[in-house]
Amino acid sequence: MKQRQRFNIKYRTTQVRGRSNNFWAFGVNIFKPNHPDVQALVEDGFVPQHYASKVWQSNFLLMNILKDVPFKRQLKVLEIGAGWGALSVFMNKHYNAEVIASDLDENLKPYQQSLAGHNDTEVDSQTIAIEDISEAILDDTDLIVASDICYNKDTKQALQLLVESVACRSDVVMLLADIGRKAFMQLSDDNKIFLDVELQNHRIEQPIEMDGYVLSVNSLEGVLC
Repeated sequence: MKQRQRFNIKYRTTQVRGRSNNFWAFGVNIFKPNHPDVQALVEDGFVPQHYASKVWQSNFLLMNILKDVPFKRQLKVLEIGAGWGALSVFMNKHYNAEVIASDLDENLKPYQQSLAGHNDTEVDSQTIAIEDISEAILDDTDLIVASDICYNKDTKQALQLLVESVACRSDVVMLLADIGRKAFMQLSDDNKIFLDVELQNHRIEQPIEMDGYVLSVNSLEGVLC
């Protein structure tokens, strides 16, 4: 019973819906758009672009999967299209990972740092386009994570090149979560030719009840040792 209590505290999760200006997702306290810290950033001119006005729900699919992975070493993690960086905070908080929260929008850096500080974590915020993720960056990365970033033709094309680059390696794992948008499902179909690319359905009930998908490139077993 005591072990269960510690687990529940570590991965505390509450429902998104409600009057509170924040909620918990797998041990990470996440701001809602009406949180005073978020409103202050908007008033200071840091207006999010590219649909990054909140933490998108597919983040929670990956958190639910990653919480059960027994990582045995400190990982170097790159979150792409990170938005407010909730996944980055999760990986640093629970696994002490060296995390880069990257996004095309420079205005998101203060959101990432605010959320990281609020959760007593350390996250490196960088402005990186998907197209600019080079082999040199991949050489210094163990795990790539992303959520809800494949939503049109342009993002699908950029991710296609990245999937191909990662699939041709054995030292990097990529996990891409989505609610099942057309562009994302097409990305999955176009990469069935790769042996180590797999699409799986995933369902969670908290912090929001939802069904979604996770596209994995290479097996997580590759980063366990």
